[in-house]
Formats: sequence, C-alpha cells, structure tokens
Amino acid sequence: METLVTFGLGAGTVLIVIGVAVVSKLVRQVKELVKCVTDMEIVINRNEEMVNRRIDQEINRVDDIYIRLDSAIDSRLDKMETRLTRANRQVLKD
Repeated sequence: METLVTFGLGAGTVLIVIGVAVVSKLVRQVKELVKCVTDMEIVINRNEEMVNRRIDQEINRVDDIYIRLDSAIDSRLDKMETRLTRANRQVLKD
C-alpha cells in the first residue's frame, strides 16, 4: 500500500511539473502573440494614415486641375464672346 501511495505521489508530481512547464510555454507564446498583434496594429495604422494622406493629396490635385480647367474654359468663353460681339457689331455697321 505504501508503495502505491508513493508511486501515486511521484506520478502526480511529474504531471504537475509537466503541467507547469506546458503552462509556462503557453504563457510565453501568448505574450509573443500579443506583441505580434500589437506590432501589426501599429503597421496597419501607419498604412492607413499613409493611404488617407495619399487620398487627400489626390483630392487636392483633382481640385487644382478642376480649378485650372474651369479658369481656362471661362477665359476661352470670354474671348469667344468678345469676338462674337465684335463680329455682330461689324455686321450691324455694314
């Protein structure tokens, strides 16, 4: 009986030591995963900021193109209007 109790305590001790080792390894892996997730969040946030900055730059570029195009069209229409007005005056004088 005494041998059986000793064997049981020894087996239990071995299982506890193995369990502590496994838990310790799992804790270390979880810490590494948390660090990886944190690093990924930082990279994702940085990329998101770069994309947003790029979108803002493209919006500004398109706005500038629109303003220049609108100005050029307005200028050309003014010139055409002036020429047509002169042509109409010329026709009315003749």
